Amino acid sequence: MWNIEMIKLFIGTSEVEDRWIEQIYLYSLFKNTKEKLDITFLRPSMFKDWNTKGWGTPFTCFRYAVPELMGFKGRAIYTDVDQLNFRDISELYETDLEDHAFAMAWDALHDNGTAWASTKYDKGWYCDSVMVIDCEKAKEYIEPISKIKTCPYNYKHVFIKAMGNPYRDIGQSRITQLDSRWNSFDGRDTSNRPKDDNVELIPQLELDEIWHLHFTSLSTQPWHPMYTPWGKCTYPREDIAEIVWDYARKVKMIANPEEF
Repeated sequence: MWNIEMIKLFIGTSEVEDRWIEQIYLYSLFKNTKEKLDITFLRPSMFKDWNTKGWGTPFTCFRYAVPELMGFKGRAIYTDVDQLNFRDISELYETDLEDHAFAMAWDALHDNGTAWASTKYDKGWYCDSVMVIDCEKAKEYIEPISKIKTCPYNYKHVFIKAMGNPYRDIGQSRITQLDSRWNSFDGRDTSNRPKDDNVELIPQLELDEIWHLHFTSLSTQPWHPMYTPWGKCTYPREDIAEIVWDYARKVKMIANPEEF
């Protein structure tokens, strides 16, 4: 078991537009653990002169800076900001990496894009929106920040630049497979591809089966204007959306107790 003194958690986020969900995410993390958390938000203002061309988010490649930010020592967790925690994050932190540098969940629901990843697996990839990282071992595989920051590749190629083609091969040596419940896409079980690629057959997890949720549908994320507590819920899981709003009310209550 990993000796926990302080859990180092890095969260990829935007400069301003994700501040609301940041607070909800933090509330969920602290609600479910008694361990001390050392949290660093990876914002664009932290990273000057980075080539961000083709990035899918304002923080796409900042996650690969984590090992160097840790001085290539110790263990860290990286997550995207658009997430919600339901289980003690210390259990994720204590993941047995064996001799691997990373732990990530296998996402069998999406094509890995064989045009850019040379791999025998044409259905699925390791998803780096939640990672447990052995920062010392990661030095063997991730290029220094001085190189990553100038990477001219688009969103897809940057994964290969940072991690190498085995990043998309299940069972390769640098990544161990994380339980998919630690990165549940919108409450779904992402570990197995549905028959005939029928999205309707993707199993939905019960709330008590979700350990850590990732809001992957950018157009239906509950905190976006198209979903309000007074309007129609466009998010596919109303039970999860209601938890978001419940946490939002509690965060506001903590910040502004005089209003309640």
